[in-house]
Amino acid sequence: LALYVSVKVYPARRRAPIMVKQSGKEVIIETASIVFTESSSTTSKTYTFTETYNANPNVTYGVRSTSGDMVLVKITALSNSSVTVEISAPFDGTVDLQIVEIAT
Repeated sequence: LALYVSVKVYPARRRAPIMVKQSGKEVIIETASIVFTESSSTTSKTYTFTETYNANPNVTYGVRSTSGDMVLVKITALSNSSVTVEISAPFDGTVDLQIVEIAT
C-alpha cells in the first residue's frame, strides 16, 4: 500500500494584487455624492451626470449616514444624462453614486 501526499509550497513573501483595467474597450467612470439632511425632509433628488454617456449607464450606490439612521434607497429614474434616487425617510447623510459605462 503506497501513500502519496501532494504538498503546495507558498512563496516566502506574498505579493499585493495589482488592480488594473483589463479591457480594450473605452470605460467612463464617474462618482458623486448626494447630500440629504433630515431637517429638509427631502426624500428624492436628481443628479445630472458630468460625463456624456451614449446609453443609460450602470449606476450603483452606497449609503453613509452621519446619525446612524437606516434608510432604503432606490433608483426611480435613469437616463443617459441623469439619475433620480429616492430614500425611504429623511436622514442626515449621503448617497454615494458610482456611474459606469463600458463601450460596446
